[in-house]
Amino acid sequence: MCYIRFLPVLFIFLVVQNFYGQREASRWYFGNGAGLDFNSGSPVALTDGQLETHEGCSTISDQNGNLLFYSDGINVWDKAHRLMPNGTGLLGHESSTQSAIIIPKNDSKTQYYIFTVDEPDPEEPINHGLNYTLVDLSLNNGFGDVVTYEKNVHLITYNQSDPAESFLKCSEKITAVQHNDERSIWVITHFIDTFYAFEVDENGVNATPVTSQTNTIVPTGGYKQNGIGYLKVSPDGKKIGVAHSQVSFSNQSGPKTPSSKTGRVLLYDFNANTGQVSNELSLLSNNVPYGMEFSPKSTKLYATANNYDKDGRPMGSTLFQFDLSVSNIPKSQQDISTSSNVAGGLQLALDGKIYRAGYPINGAGFNISVIDNPELKGAMCNYRQNTISLNGKPAELGLPPYVQSLFLFKFEFTNVCYGDATDFLITGDAPFDSVEWDFGDNTTSTDTSPKHTFEKPGDYTVSLIKYVGGSASDPISKEITIYDAPLVPAELAEYFQCTDNPNNTGIGIFNLNQINSTVSLDTDQVINVFYYNNLLSAQKDTTNTNALSYQYTNSKPDEILVAKVINPISGCKSYAEVQLKMKPSTALDISPLKGCDLGDGTGEFHFDLKKEAIRTELNLPEDSSIRFYTTETKSSIGTEDYLPDTYTSGRKTIYVRINNKNSCYGSGKFELEIESFDVIENQEVLFCGTEGYEMTISATGIVDNSEDNYAYLWSTGGTTPTININKPGVYSVMITNVIGCTAQSSISVIETIPPTIKNIEVSNDRLEVFMNENGAYDYAINDEDGRYQESPIFQNLPTGTVTVFARNKNDCGITSREVSIIAYPKFFTPNGDQVNDYWQLDGLSSEFELQTPIFIFDRFGSLLAQIDPISSGWDGNYKGKPLTSSDYWFSVKLDNGKTLRGHFALKR
Repeated sequence: MCYIRFLPVLFIFLVVQNFYGQREASRWYFGNGAGLDFNSGSPVALTDGQLETHEGCSTISDQNGNLLFYSDGINVWDKAHRLMPNGTGLLGHESSTQSAIIIPKNDSKTQYYIFTVDEPDPEEPINHGLNYTLVDLSLNNGFGDVVTYEKNVHLITYNQSDPAESFLKCSEKITAVQHNDERSIWVITHFIDTFYAFEVDENGVNATPVTSQTNTIVPTGGYKQNGIGYLKVSPDGKKIGVAHSQVSFSNQSGPKTPSSKTGRVLLYDFNANTGQVSNELSLLSNNVPYGMEFSPKSTKLYATANNYDKDGRPMGSTLFQFDLSVSNIPKSQQDISTSSNVAGGLQLALDGKIYRAGYPINGAGFNISVIDNPELKGAMCNYRQNTISLNGKPAELGLPPYVQSLFLFKFEFTNVCYGDATDFLITGDAPFDSVEWDFGDNTTSTDTSPKHTFEKPGDYTVSLIKYVGGSASDPISKEITIYDAPLVPAELAEYFQCTDNPNNTGIGIFNLNQINSTVSLDTDQVINVFYYNNLLSAQKDTTNTNALSYQYTNSKPDEILVAKVINPISGCKSYAEVQLKMKPSTALDISPLKGCDLGDGTGEFHFDLKKEAIRTELNLPEDSSIRFYTTETKSSIGTEDYLPDTYTSGRKTIYVRINNKNSCYGSGKFELEIESFDVIENQEVLFCGTEGYEMTISATGIVDNSEDNYAYLWSTGGTTPTININKPGVYSVMITNVIGCTAQSSISVIETIPPTIKNIEVSNDRLEVFMNENGAYDYAINDEDGRYQESPIFQNLPTGTVTVFARNKNDCGITSREVSIIAYPKFFTPNGDQVNDYWQLDGLSSEFELQTPIFIFDRFGSLLAQIDPISSGWDGNYKGKPLTSSDYWFSVKLDNGKTLRGHFALKR
């Protein structure tokens, strides 16, 4: 069977997102039954409209300029000028500046949203604010109907905790522009000091707006006038302008005297990607502005403002122009026309001109005005007053607004596969007499919708210039990539599936996903592959929904399938043939894999390391595919639910499948074993805070603490089992065993302070040691290396000088102090039995040479006796008479100048 290298098949690669056609803005209905038709290139009056509105209105047509429906924000009329069955009761207002705007729903040819804004009137009991309603033209036999379950859906554009804002809800302003993604639309309004940008996409209206706060505050006081004025975004989506008819805190109405003319025209930057508004610039102050519009190329901004004399009587209006291409925009202000007409709304049309509504202050307006060349400066813009006839129908103040991006001159393209003719399509409603295309490969065309075949794949810059009245526009350009078809084998490809059955008949289950790398040779591209029994089936299945199941059982030995190989980015495709064959499987002997114990009966296994080990053991090529499965059936088929490189499991059997190039190589199995690896997670050791002290800490607690079996990494950077430290702190160590399991231990090194003796209290033959710090200490008498005790109290000590030793139990130093002990009897019994008949300071050594007699006192401090230190002592008599049994006190001055005091008992 012959191989099919590449068959060019038309694949529609739409850059256009079914967004705009050509003439959605070709028909206008406004005022009292007035209308204009722009389909012929020049505006022609329409008199069949049913609108009777002072200001707000909106109209939409199809891509061929045929009327679809229109609205004043309250009622909806169909293309036959009849009220739609549910097309009444919308929440706009006939005296709202921009009562309604119609927005197409993306990815739908029949559904549109009508956004409405009420007139915020402090004297009305209810203000409805901003709402939207869905119209579906597939209903009512194609004439359309309002979808009742999505009618007057309210959107929040105010601070719900502020009673004044919650009452008024919104201004009379609304505008729209395309998102930078060229799919969704931003619908934008303003209230008080905030812009609200709502995104409308294929999913509908996102009720959570992007908000942007401004420097200028339009207060709720006076809002019946404050809310008046147009809001417009530039066609290129980069600027947004707002006209505030008044910025006042007072609701008082009356003539527009100079002191009450507080209105402003403001310009901002708009980000069509995020919906954010920024960088406020004041263009006009202390005025009464109303209408506003940008030129088609967004280089000029026009605004209308009403004029009044000093007594507040109306004196017509002025049309202003601002040049957005200069550095100082406010200074570029030019008075284009001052006339007796009221200000009126401004609206860009598909002929590239800007039209102005309105009427003379003392009459009706059966004509409207036009700016013929809005891109030109000053008088060269060619403003013509009241020259567009409405055939007897009176204009009022408003004109229908549109999604401003309609008026851009744009193009899109389809079919970008090499060998196909690429189709080019002009989009937007901008008019032209003729065009010139430059395809970036030294070829051009003057066709409106040309087809062009590029000579080779690659990137091309395609440019388009339009001509209107002999004048050429600036070129618009796009980068286009022409893609080659996916690369596939030049001959019949073979793919081998393994079988463990030596008597296999050539029939088996093939995982067609495994064949993708055999039939697709583009390793640097994202490629999709679908399989069919024959070429015709592959070509007819344009949606790829009838492709063979990827787990496919061949119908006969050595069956040949057709693979459709598609680049999903470009849609380009090629076809290849692949033959399904069976071959004996190679049995693989694979050693067990150890995983790291996670402490819950499972382990962590690193299959990426196991793959490298298997590849080395079997000497497999680097591009061989090694996959692990939990069942033998999955392994034999090679399903796509193979195990990840890091796998958590208990002990079990794992099955292996190895593919090499276009062939199954073999299969096998191995066991998962859990490696136990325990360390003491947290330890505490004490650090002696002496100068120059160092200690060693160790990563203990490992099952096998051999340096050959573990690697260490300390928080200090050390890599040995132990480290020396010279300061307290928390030290951590990461321990890794030979299979890569890791455990971490933390050692808290706590500082302990060397001992210092605060005081030693001596009383007779007893002493007690007091330390400067709380801690764990041992104590000894006279021998530093002798027997230590925990108690700081020693008793029954002989008279003499003793050395007291105190040591830190944590081996943090020893301190000592000498102390003198003078022992004396605690009682005596002067009863004449020759035993304890006298009380005396016995056993004093020469170091205690007494300087004075020993004085004896009763408990009242009366001196009873004084005895010589070398005499036999006191006999218990006072003035020759024996004293009664009681406690008595003594005092004696030692040779070092200190006085020894104490007490003893006399017992009879």
